[in-house]
Amino acid sequence: MAKQDQGADTFKVDQSLDQDEMGKEIAAYWVKWDAAKDIAKERWLETTQYVYATSTQETTNSQNGWSHSTHVPKLTQISDNLAANYMSALFPHDDWMSWVGDDMDSSDAAKRRAVEAYLKTKHKQGNFQNSMLDLIHDWILYGNCFAQVDYVEESNDYMGETIVSYSGPRVYRISPYDIVFNPMATDFMHSPKIIRTTKSLGELHRQSEESPDKGYYKEILEKVENFRSLQHNWKPNELEKQCSLRFDGYGSLTEYLQSGNVEILEFYGDIYDRQNKKFLKNHVVTVIDRCWVVRSEPLNTYSGRPNIFHCAWRVRPDNIWGMGPLDNLVGMQYLIDHLENARADAFDQMLVPTRVIAGDVEKYNVAPGMPGGEYRIPTNEGSVSNLAPDTTVLQADMEIDRKTREMEMYAGSPRESMGIRTPGEKTAREVTHLATAASRIFQNKIDYWEKAFLEPLINAEVEVAHRNLHSYDIARSIDDDLGIAEFLTITKEDLAAKGKMVPVGARHFARKNQLEQNLQVLTQVTQGDQLMQMHFPSIKLARVWSELLGEDRFNLVQPYGRIPEQQEAQRRMNAASDQIEAESMTGVGDEEDELEAQNIPG
Repeated sequence: MAKQDQGADTFKVDQSLDQDEMGKEIAAYWVKWDAAKDIAKERWLETTQYVYATSTQETTNSQNGWSHSTHVPKLTQISDNLAANYMSALFPHDDWMSWVGDDMDSSDAAKRRAVEAYLKTKHKQGNFQNSMLDLIHDWILYGNCFAQVDYVEESNDYMGETIVSYSGPRVYRISPYDIVFNPMATDFMHSPKIIRTTKSLGELHRQSEESPDKGYYKEILEKVENFRSLQHNWKPNELEKQCSLRFDGYGSLTEYLQSGNVEILEFYGDIYDRQNKKFLKNHVVTVIDRCWVVRSEPLNTYSGRPNIFHCAWRVRPDNIWGMGPLDNLVGMQYLIDHLENARADAFDQMLVPTRVIAGDVEKYNVAPGMPGGEYRIPTNEGSVSNLAPDTTVLQADMEIDRKTREMEMYAGSPRESMGIRTPGEKTAREVTHLATAASRIFQNKIDYWEKAFLEPLINAEVEVAHRNLHSYDIARSIDDDLGIAEFLTITKEDLAAKGKMVPVGARHFARKNQLEQNLQVLTQVTQGDQLMQMHFPSIKLARVWSELLGEDRFNLVQPYGRIPEQQEAQRRMNAASDQIEAESMTGVGDEEDELEAQNIPG
């Protein structure tokens, strides 16, 4: 079927339908696109079970013939290892992003410092790192991560005074279960998308009071209360027959209405309204209860596209939904658990083997198969022997070890992060080459996440801050020369600079590794050639090492900085020698030593 038939670009709303019918049409697209990812949701569920399982009874491997149900948490270890290394590579230090201006004025040092300080301050206040960790976990577990950027103003009333707890851009994680789009569209940015949220009536009332700019919340409350009043006037079967609505997670319409929750579908994209013969480009439409449209307005962004971003771990052709690093490893995890429990059962057979009884055997004192168990056999009338199990089954340990190493490699984990080293002696150059090659998949993934997801995300933060900042804000900055904290006044003009924020954490991570390895090789080469060593200034090499260690902000490198320290040390040593010589001539030192030996204060 062609992409146009899949609804990749616009929706066709029938001329006879009004806005409420358009809401039902959007709800129908939610059902259609959500059903298109049923297979993906089954895979997500199975992967999640293996990652968080404590035994095979909690996984799809529960129906087995083994008495043991041990679960080897290899997928869990791979997931945690990838998350830790991704976060370490993407955010190696506080200066993981920088401002790149498009003109001379925007490239000014003061302008760059203001924009960077503003985002760093808001990231610390808004728990940005925790949001990034949640998105990284989604990226690993589901193979897809989604985020939305919005401007929020959070405040509390205390003793009649309004206290602002946070004001600025904030990144929101969107669960892969709560978003749908046309998977056959050209790309995610241009595909229409629908986000589903479920809120209680109390949450709606609070947002209506705290967000006066979102006036449609009051209309939501009015529609919600009127719709729920119907359940008192209609019988459940009549109401469900009249409305014909079904909601995810609820068995019937009556259960949904009695739950106290409200389902909100927010559509982003292009709609062609045949009723009004009007093309609505880049609109947001809010639908409640899958039938009432309470908002339809143009998107308030500079690009005309919503500030919703997506990144797939393994990109698939002709399908926007991506695969995760753990998807292809579930079968290997099943095999590892199978081998582990089969080996455990075989070992139990060795400890308590099966007995073969021939002839008449008298009653035993201790049960056979238990420690100390015995049979009493009449002479020449019977015999008891053990069935010797096949000990080659214990070689399953080697197979398990091989499979776990392969799983680590298939997931693209950096080999050196787990202390893995291939056998055999190697030169320093060979070690450098192997380490770089082993981390190539890992580096490729974090580079892609940084450029395709993180970069537009932080630039959207600057955009929403510029659009919504009323007068000014305060940002904290560290002076590079003095190392003290300064507080800058940030205005809308500071955030209106032409340019963009560029994350450099992953690029810094790759450059740092490569540069460190090259410097080590250079050191070994120059040690054998003193003439060559003269062409590499020691001060510049010291500055390079200071940058690699991440300590350049402390201004550790000073040209010949140890010479004044050595002079001061020599002065103190000379002064101490003169004092000792003077004390020896006057005898003051001997008298003090004698008093100290007698515990008499001088």
